Amino acid sequence: MASDTARPNVLLVVLDSVRAQNCSLYGYRNHTTPFLETLASESTVYTQARAPATWSLPSHISLFTGIETHAHKVTVHDRLQPGATVFETLADRGYTTGLFSENGFLTSHGSGIKHAFETVEAAPSTYDDRFDTTAVNPAPDGFYFAAAFDAWRQGCDGPWAACVNLMDAHRPFEPRPAYDTWGTEFGRELQQTLPTRWEWVFHGQERPYWELQALEQLYDGGIRQVDAILNRIVSRLRATGALAETLVVVCGDHGDGFGDPGQLPGEPPAVSHIVPMTESLLHVPLLVRPPGGTSGRRCHHPARLTAFPSVVRETVAGRPPDRGFAVDHVVATKQPVTDSLRQRFLDHCQNPGRFLKPSRAVYVDSPTDGTGIRKQYFWGNEAGEYRVDAPGELTRLTAIAPERVTAAFATPKADIREPLSGEQVTPAAKEQLAALGYY
Repeated sequence: MASDTARPNVLLVVLDSVRAQNCSLYGYRNHTTPFLETLASESTVYTQARAPATWSLPSHISLFTGIETHAHKVTVHDRLQPGATVFETLADRGYTTGLFSENGFLTSHGSGIKHAFETVEAAPSTYDDRFDTTAVNPAPDGFYFAAAFDAWRQGCDGPWAACVNLMDAHRPFEPRPAYDTWGTEFGRELQQTLPTRWEWVFHGQERPYWELQALEQLYDGGIRQVDAILNRIVSRLRATGALAETLVVVCGDHGDGFGDPGQLPGEPPAVSHIVPMTESLLHVPLLVRPPGGTSGRRCHHPARLTAFPSVVRETVAGRPPDRGFAVDHVVATKQPVTDSLRQRFLDHCQNPGRFLKPSRAVYVDSPTDGTGIRKQYFWGNEAGEYRVDAPGELTRLTAIAPERVTAAFATPKADIREPLSGEQVTPAAKEQLAALGYY
């Protein structure tokens, strides 16, 4: 372990629901991520990073623990046992830790994630009017959490480690006018008339999937706003001299769907997130700036978010990891659809069974494909292999047996969860989660 004075700070910024496909950092037509493109000149950009799951709770558990979702199996019915996260490890070594987010699954839900941090800044009941920029979502925007983080870390005595989860690209999509460049009146009116959890309206065939394109235009504005908030965070670090001694990791925890078609027979379109296992939900941005920065480079190998704890440990110990987040293969799992969510599929969809099928994916390096990688996955009994050249660019290669996929999931079960009891969802937490479309 390096000395106290040499230990870098750690900042994980999660761009909740941001998919690589809509980031101009990866060639998207709309200029959604100008700051990420600037930061890339002193960072490593991973072009083939994948989320371990298709929604926030399991992905964050994997991010914080380094354990894949099929091994930890934490759902809304479970609580994370104490001591499992890298932030608790850092706290044991003298770091001050903090979590800043509107996401109730992280800061309020009984999942136990909030107990991994000494300071937790959740959505407050009152806040300055300048952060009150949304009509549908009763919470401040991400600039509030950027300011809260900045004040907190300047008050830290010694090294600190923090996670800032930004929800500005999560539904409902309500970017400030300065960033709402591509939204239309039709899209805004559509969002106002839809229920907060609007996937059932489309999966139930009450409205056509093509209308989701109007919501995607608002989503792009949300990504542009997230990029501006990240600019604010990093600029403050740079101005105060802290950036030189901070490991900065920026990633999406999962993507979002706007009617993107499934690739396998029977696989439904992606609407919002959770199901199915399309690239729009799994291919996420990942950028890493080590303390002091580095010459900008792009890594085209598969990259897994669950490498975060090991990258942190090696960096803190003064041993920059050789491959960082790059690995030979990455795995992703669709968790079983449980509780009221399953009932909603049964109530609203003509063929609910196709939404509930098990699915797993493995991504493997493919030197013969240049910058592309191979995706092998199954949806129920159907399985196939694909080449992924860039976000949204998928080419079917051949049908395969599902067993070829499951062979990559040999990791033993991790004993880090326990049944959620006692501390259930509070009314305030449930209200906040409902505003984000989770109830």
